Amino acid sequence: MELFALWWPVALVVGADVIYQVCAKKLSSHASPMAALGVTYIASAIVCAVLFEIMVPGKSIFAELLLVQPAAIVVGAAIAGLEVGSIYMYRAGWPMNVGFIVYTASIVVVLAIVGSVFYGDSMSWMRLAGILLTLTGMFCIVK
Repeated sequence: MELFALWWPVALVVGADVIYQVCAKKLSSHASPMAALGVTYIASAIVCAVLFEIMVPGKSIFAELLLVQPAAIVVGAAIAGLEVGSIYMYRAGWPMNVGFIVYTASIVVVLAIVGSVFYGDSMSWMRLAGILLTLTGMFCIVK
């Protein structure tokens, strides 16, 4: 059971991200990506409300909304940045199997540095070698 609890979120993220990337690629040719993203956020709000009712029975969603941290607004802005960036990345002509890998690998490198500098995560020689390998891999994929 612990193994399931550890890995089901990873499976959800992977599955959702594959669907997301395919749809973002389709939205990149849409006349108004921002209008499409507006519909995306409405659909997301509905899904969150339904999941709240299923996963948090007996609580009021409106009462819980009053308890949400201000960081949720920053997360919302970051998500908008991810989505707008993805759509315009595909619109600029990045192939799906290259663009996604490049920005994901870039995120890995930046988060390794942020984790080390701001959160005290260890930065071993092995992790530095992994960062170098990641950068080398990105170079090979883009070429």
